[in-house]
Amino acid sequence: MRTIPLLLLLLLSACSSQPAISYYQLPAVAADNAGDNAKPLYIEPVQVAGYLNGRGLVLQVSDVELVMARQHLWAEALDQQLQRQLRDLLATGAAGFSPVLQAGADTPRLTVQLARFHGQPDGYAVISGRFAISSQPGSQAFTLRVPLANDGYPALVTALAEGLQQLSTLISLQLQQAG
Repeated sequence: MRTIPLLLLLLLSACSSQPAISYYQLPAVAADNAGDNAKPLYIEPVQVAGYLNGRGLVLQVSDVELVMARQHLWAEALDQQLQRQLRDLLATGAAGFSPVLQAGADTPRLTVQLARFHGQPDGYAVISGRFAISSQPGSQAFTLRVPLANDGYPALVTALAEGLQQLSTLISLQLQQAG
């Protein structure tokens, strides 16, 4: 009879000695209304490279090696966070467009593909890929490097969010040209 409580105690103590898992999300963006005369823009789901589909934050430790964290995880799927962030960042209407949740037949579409969205050993966050606006020919490549303010995963997430802000500025400029 005493072996069951002892076994339960051993199992509970083994679980409590596991390293803590931290969850991260990109910081919330205060989205403004673009106004009544803004043109609609549909933001397609963001496409991320296969290695970014996991739950862990990614660090590049050498020119050829990437490591996915086991105890530092995204709170939700990265592609969903990225789509929401871009929608909120572009919702200011600075480019005369307002993101919509469903596209009409003639609604311009924004497509974003991310090849890199991770930390580097030199203390930078890197974001690179391509974006395209359906009403314009071709696509535009981008590479953004943002220095981390401090060491650690919270600083990495903050720097990645800042890079996403810079990307939204590039997209806004491209939208203004399409205007």
